[in-house]
Amino acid sequence: MLCVHYAIRALLCQAAHNSDIDPDRVSFTRSLRAARRGIRRAVGDQVSLAAEILHATHEILEGLLPRRRLRANPRVVRRKMSSFAVKRPEHRHWPQPTLPTPAAIRLLSPP
Repeated sequence: MLCVHYAIRALLCQAAHNSDIDPDRVSFTRSLRAARRGIRRAVGDQVSLAAEILHATHEILEGLLPRRRLRANPRVVRRKMSSFAVKRPEHRHWPQPTLPTPAAIRLLSPP
């Protein structure tokens, strides 16, 4: 099952990469169903597997998910015995990020 999950994720990521789309916008459930239909057609009709992968890729990209909203939560818990701070009223209105994650990350190179 893990290998099948990995294969579907690879198909999903390859489809997103080829179309310059964020992989978070592609539905795993839609990818799973497209892969199932493609395998059934390839086995039943003796159609080439490459053609079915291309067909599944187009089917996956038809219905994209909406963009994810930026969000963040304070690192606190309600339990009494914890190494994190106790949740207090000031944590209810935690500052939300202003940049998407890829734009906020800086890679430093050695001098």
